This record gives sequence, structure tokens and C-alpha cells, in this order.
Amino acid sequence: MEKRTLGRSGLEVGVLALGTMNWGSDWMNSTPVDEKTARGLLDLALDSGVNLIDTADVYGRGAAETMLGRILGKRRGKVLLATKLRWEMEPGESASGGLSRKRVKAALEASLKRLKTDHVDIYMPHAPDNRVPLEETLEALAAAVKAGKVRALGCANFPGEQWRRALALSAAKGWPRFEFDQVEYSLVARSADGDVLPVAGPEKVSVMAWSPLAGGYLTGKYLAPGRRPQGRRQDPGKAFPPVDESRYGGAVRVLLETAKQEGTTPAAAALAWVLSRPGVAAAVLGPSSLEQLREDLALKPLSARALGFLDKASVLCSQASRSKGPDAPGTFVQL
Repeated sequence: MEKRTLGRSGLEVGVLALGTMNWGSDWMNSTPVDEKTARGLLDLALDSGVNLIDTADVYGRGAAETMLGRILGKRRGKVLLATKLRWEMEPGESASGGLSRKRVKAALEASLKRLKTDHVDIYMPHAPDNRVPLEETLEALAAAVKAGKVRALGCANFPGEQWRRALALSAAKGWPRFEFDQVEYSLVARSADGDVLPVAGPEKVSVMAWSPLAGGYLTGKYLAPGRRPQGRRQDPGKAFPPVDESRYGGAVRVLLETAKQEGTTPAAAALAWVLSRPGVAAAVLGPSSLEQLREDLALKPLSARALGFLDKASVLCSQASRSKGPDAPGTFVQL
């Protein structure tokens, strides 16, 4: 598998990372992954060249980290392990969340215990915490790196301007910086184009895409009329991440045809588009079955023509009026 460097961290990651949001729980209404399936997913991912495993303390409120720590075992040294902190670990207990100095130290120790390791390769704030001075958070994270409990830092879901501020503050203080920002990015979620991606080149940092398949929507299986198949998006009102399906049906149809012409799966084609974008180092997968992961791993480069079709379809759908819908006359006549 192709590998790319995360910013200036020196860490080389496979362009596809294995996510664990649904391991051990139906977190965010996702299809839960039991331990047997998780073991199979991990085996297949590692055999295919995946070397980054992404998790967070809040996934299942510790369930994902605990399961990952249990099944990783002696293979810990073969992977780059990334986890996150920010959100409440107990419902309603705000003191268990946030990015204060005390919380960073306690959350990291708890994650290390669940993961059965003495360090993580990557540690990330899961989102900004405007209640805590950014300097306090960065200093606490720098201390974790200095103590050898973290190798490199990233952030998740930081707006571009806040990421820039963090980078500037780290540079001024001589602290480790956020080498990447992990954000939602796909053919149907492109706000990062004008916000986060422009930070990557000038600052020599990277972007990591979460939900690059829009919670399964870009596999095309939810496009057919009639009863929706089982999966994360069976109930569109509860599906995460939300997708305006009235707007993006046309883009999915272009994706299906493009995948057919390129001899690949719709999932792999959607991933190839994400990975073709400037600054993107990796995409985090969230499969709930071996079949889904195999479809994702069919990744191969797309032709420039195919990438252009997908990009244009995505842009046109994002601009389409909801009242007209994604298949309004003339929407795709130029593709």
C-alpha cells in the first residue's frame, strides 16, 4: 500500500487507515462490530498494508479502545496507534470531558491502560475546547510527547483558522505541533476545500479524511428506490454523518458509472478521489464487515478523466437547488 508522511512528523502511514468507531458498540448509530469481526478486520487490514489504526476514548465510552487493546496483543509494534480525547466519558459529567491540562493527563493515562500500551504513536484533541486556553492544551500535549507517551500530535475537526493559530503558537513556544487535521471529507462533504485543505501546503502539514464514504452512502447501496438495505444509513434521519440525499443522488450515479468504467468498486473510486486531493495523506475507513473492507481495499488510481468527472459531479450537486433535486435537467449533460 502506498504510504505518505504526516506533515513533518516522520511517520509514514498507509493511505488507508482502519477506524474503530463502531467496535464494541453502536456508537453514533453505526453497525456494531463484535470482537470476532474486529479480529478479522484487523487481520485483513494488516495483511493488506494498513499500518494506522484510529480510535478514540469516547467510542463506546472506552469500548473501542478496550477491544483494540485486547486483540492487538503482540502486534502492537507493527502498527501506528492513534487515539483522541475531548468528549465526556460519562453521560452528563462535563468534568470528564474537555482539553484542560488535568484532563489531557488523565485521559491519556486511561487510554494507555485500555489500549495495553505504554505509548500511542499519535494523540489528537477530538475537537476544539473553547473553554480552555489553547496554550494550556498545547503545553499539556507537549509534556506528553516529552515524557515519551506520545510520538506525534494531530488534531481533529479543527477549523482551518484555529489550526493555524495552534501551529503558530507551537512554533513560538518550541512545542510539537499538530502535524495533521482529521476532518470529514468526501465527494458529498467538501467544506474542507475552502477551510482546512488550504492550510496544508503553506504549513507543510497534512489532512486526514474521516468518513470518506459518507457513512456508506458512497457505496451506492442506498440509492435504489424502495426499502433501504441494512446498515448505518438504513434510517437516514439518524445516520451519521448526515448527508443531504436529495442533493447528491446524481453524484452517486456518476460514481457508479465511473467505477464501472475504471474496473473498480464505487467505494474504492470514492476513496481514490479523496486521496487525489492536495494535502490529503490518508483516509480513515469504518467497515463493519470483511466484505466492506475488501471493497475499500480494491483501491487503485483513477484516470485524470475519471477524477474530473467525479469532481464536477460533486460540485454540481453541492450547488444544486434542493427544490430541483440532484437530477434536474442539464445537471450532468456536460459529464
